Amino acid sequence: MHRIDVRLLGAFEVTHGTARLTVSAGRQQTLLAALALHHGQIVPVDHIAECLWGIDPPASARTTIRSYIKRLRRVLDEARGTEESVIEAQRGGYRLSRELVSVDSTEFRERTEHAAAVAVTAGPDAEAAALDSALALWRGPALSGIHGPTLHRDVLPSLEEARLLAVHRRIAIGLELEDPGDHIPLLRQTLALDPLQERFWAQLMLALYRTGRSAEALREYERCRRLLGDRLGVDPGPELRELHQQMLVASPGLTASAGRAGVRTRVPVGLRTGGPSRYVPRQLPAGDVPFTGRVDELAALDRQLPDMRRDVPGCTGNVLLLDGPAGVGKTALAIHWANGRQERYPGGQIYLDLEGFSTRDPLSPADALRALLIGLGVADNEVPGSVGERSALLRSELAGRRTLLLLDNVMCPEQIRPLLPGPAGTALVTSRNQLRGLVVRNGARRLTLAPFDHERSADLLNRLLGARRPAERTGPAERTGPDRSEPAERAALDELAALCGGLPLALRILAERAARQPEVSLRRLVTEIRGEEPLNAFRLSEDGTDLDTVLSWSLKGLTEAAAGLYGVFAAAAAASARPLAAPAAITAPATITAPAPDAAEKEIGPAEAAGLLGVSREEALCLLDELVQVHLVERCGSDRFRLPAGCLIRVPRTLAGVLPVSALPVSALTVRGLTGPGAVRVPAPVPVPVPVP
Repeated sequence: MHRIDVRLLGAFEVTHGTARLTVSAGRQQTLLAALALHHGQIVPVDHIAECLWGIDPPASARTTIRSYIKRLRRVLDEARGTEESVIEAQRGGYRLSRELVSVDSTEFRERTEHAAAVAVTAGPDAEAAALDSALALWRGPALSGIHGPTLHRDVLPSLEEARLLAVHRRIAIGLELEDPGDHIPLLRQTLALDPLQERFWAQLMLALYRTGRSAEALREYERCRRLLGDRLGVDPGPELRELHQQMLVASPGLTASAGRAGVRTRVPVGLRTGGPSRYVPRQLPAGDVPFTGRVDELAALDRQLPDMRRDVPGCTGNVLLLDGPAGVGKTALAIHWANGRQERYPGGQIYLDLEGFSTRDPLSPADALRALLIGLGVADNEVPGSVGERSALLRSELAGRRTLLLLDNVMCPEQIRPLLPGPAGTALVTSRNQLRGLVVRNGARRLTLAPFDHERSADLLNRLLGARRPAERTGPAERTGPDRSEPAERAALDELAALCGGLPLALRILAERAARQPEVSLRRLVTEIRGEEPLNAFRLSEDGTDLDTVLSWSLKGLTEAAAGLYGVFAAAAAASARPLAAPAAITAPATITAPAPDAAEKEIGPAEAAGLLGVSREEALCLLDELVQVHLVERCGSDRFRLPAGCLIRVPRTLAGVLPVSALPVSALTVRGLTGPGAVRVPAPVPVPVPVP
């Protein structure tokens, strides 16, 4: 059985096998990190309290800590599916099991100790391999995302120093046994982060000197001398000064030891004569937990990818496009599928977020190629300058290797064409854009992901609530929440599922809210949601997860006319929908509403759209098709369009000054299903501000 994995050497992460576990942000994560940093040891409650609240914890600290421990056990133990808990209560404190839990900081310490041991018994080659294994555990700055001033003050410095010691020793071995030039990029990167490290200045000077760049080595000494003088008012230490003097007189002692006669070099795979690199990247993130409701889609991926062949002229490899509306679970499906198919790709699995729809600017092809090449083991200083050269090198690196590239969140075909692999590789692409050019020019196959139907929505919500609200499954004496087996609670769960429009992201947001309020029954939760401002039902503090923000990214790149058309159409549909708070009319700023059974069935054609915008029928048809491409509307006939059935209706919130669509020529919105008694009328002019980048 898989152990729970707690990762602290980089972004905080908890996994079980390929599944990512959700530990609530804040003090619960800090508590788990405190236990993990003392892996296998008893951590006193007083120390835990200091980690959570500092030197002045509240009077209720012990009670709150017990509550946090209970919630952590709920998440971790349920993932393992056994009664034995991973957190043990012992003698006034708590202990994180070494038998049931692995922690990367513990693993790093054990691997560096092993490196020191094999240095004596097996020599520097074995030591270098052991250090490489230890340093590979670091994914970024330790304790990233953990809010705990005590941990950052007391623990983080020792973790970073242990890493720097390992890096220094690994480079020292490399300067003797490998091509010193291979280590120059890492030395420059290390000094850029901490320029007061004289030991790394010495290694950088030596690496440059041994690659025939003595003038550069002397220039680096001057840089170090000036920097230390400006910041600290001191000169370099005796070791660095002695090294400088030896370089000035070209001392023979600066040449590498005899062990370098058999120097090992690290060059890109495409330039090797001995075959592909031994480095096999496995970069896939952990998947969502629980994952459910996509059996047919997983089977479709299995059917399509093994059967894909280079049977289209000019096709640059096997490309499968997974598209669909925002929040429908494209990334989750792709990652879940790929994590379970590792054996199909012995050449590695590389993940890259192209940032096509996010708060940041889309990743350029040049930056994306650099990230992929470095992920394949190419040294930073060996990455070519132009996009064409980088693309050619990538194909050379992947030649003959069955490798999967998971290119996530793609904006447009031009963003990833240079990234596509040769015949042996596979690219799995996700986007809320249909990327039609990728199908036409690159032979991509398309699998469109639809929102969940009600049955699958209710099933996922029930699973999420089952994992996060266990009080509803306890005995009568312990029960703090109602039983979902009761008809009223089951009806409340069904209603919550219906409010989410079939979007897994919306379902997970509501489940997280229920987890934060375990004392609130599902019936009460439905009542609360209906009584509040609609957007708040799906609001989170994180832009990358907040539903309104995520949906707004679909408007990115739309023309003003298309965005204005969508705003009017969505506003009309929202007015006819069943609102969460039942407003009497469209108000500004408009937000998210849950569709009534027929709200998303309101149709519009190019003639009506042309009348709304004052353009020709052909222009209106192009604008409607622009919305279809990013799944904001869908075709329901040769010339009829509607909002996607079952999806949440999003009316863009007012963003004054971003896109002034202030005088659309509309006197009344007349579309099929919105005329006659009770028809929605939108007075002219209708300001529909729509955010665009």
